[in-house]
Amino acid sequence: MYTKRPKSACTAPNASIVMPGRPFQKRQPSPPTMAPVTAAMSTKPMNASEDDKFSYKFTFIDTGREKGFVTHYRPRHPPLSSEVRSVFRYLGLKEFHQCPEFDFEACHYRTLQLLETDNPFQGNVEFAHQSFGAHAARFSPAVEALLAANTAAERVGLTFLPIERPAERLRNDIVQQIRLPTNAKPRPKPTMAFDAALPSNFDVAISFAGTERELAEKLAEILRAAGITVFYDNFYPEHLWGKNLSAFLDEIYRKRAKFCVVFVSEEYKERKWTIHELRSAQAKALEQKGEEYILPVKVDDTELDGLPPNVGYVGISLGVEKIAELLIKKLQG
Repeated sequence: MYTKRPKSACTAPNASIVMPGRPFQKRQPSPPTMAPVTAAMSTKPMNASEDDKFSYKFTFIDTGREKGFVTHYRPRHPPLSSEVRSVFRYLGLKEFHQCPEFDFEACHYRTLQLLETDNPFQGNVEFAHQSFGAHAARFSPAVEALLAANTAAERVGLTFLPIERPAERLRNDIVQQIRLPTNAKPRPKPTMAFDAALPSNFDVAISFAGTERELAEKLAEILRAAGITVFYDNFYPEHLWGKNLSAFLDEIYRKRAKFCVVFVSEEYKERKWTIHELRSAQAKALEQKGEEYILPVKVDDTELDGLPPNVGYVGISLGVEKIAELLIKKLQG
């Protein structure tokens, strides 16, 4: 016997879980195209877990007619980058704009119909629980693997992820501009594919090697607490994930920061990405024709190529708190 696919819950409050058009006992169902919870449904929390990128929740839904499992996905540092969104679309995860499992914040979800049989070995309850249990260790690495595979495919002119390209984003921005009411202020056009929640400009961008992360993070936390808009990578993990980092970081350090703090060290001089950031910062310093931009913090006696020795610096012996105080005064001046 086949079940009928109901209308979306967005337009039908009493709609149930969407069931696949195939025999009930033979195959695993496909994810539905509706929101997983409505007023007519009862839900029961089953499990929860998280990793450094996502929080996951597992619930059981009983609509009165049908029963099923729902896995909810919520980024710990929203919003998702366009690249990760493309992975979610590829995997068939649907967006739920007001998820009660996350205090009515947006999440993504997928559902699995409960397969009820008289024989417990033929049901899918154990499968559903085991699948959810694997998320904390395996979901984020799986997303990274898909992004890496798509990047490898692009090198030979192929792609399988529905990633929105810059030209498509520009087109969508134009469409959005047309739909704006006449009294609305038009949104500025980005110079690259930045996500909406990432600040368009930063007061400070911090460039550092891994050996100085603790110092950089302490400085970033003090500045953020003082209301300073600061670019520090761990503040924006979802925005960096899957990005073309060469273009993304160049945009930050060459165009979008008022000052660039550089933690100068031997490790900094040896690392590919820190040199990339420094070159972008130097390009902006050159364009500003002598105006202050690069603010060195010397961790040791290392001299960086391209950074004149007569540029004023402070030593880390001054202390991160004092350096933050000086930087805040510079921004206020």
